[in-house]
Amino acid sequence: MNAEKGNFIPQEVEEMAYHDYLDYWVCKCGNFEKLEGFNASDRYGNLISPINAKYVRCERCGRVIEKDSRTIIGINPNPNRGRF
Repeated sequence: MNAEKGNFIPQEVEEMAYHDYLDYWVCKCGNFEKLEGFNASDRYGNLISPINAKYVRCERCGRVIEKDSRTIIGINPNPNRGRF
């Protein structure tokens, strides 16, 4: 198994829900930034420094989201947390 990919499971790409009135993303699991939130990750859901991160991972369900397009690309329920 590729150590970088770890437990990453690709999924069909789908757009992330967005709550216009409250101005925040809502994950399919119901999580949003004021609950468990999202953390910066690489494309496989492994946690990284937030500086220049292109992806985030839902801390409730492990879905990996591309920040710029707000699309869910996969899920990693057990990421490499590194030193974070």
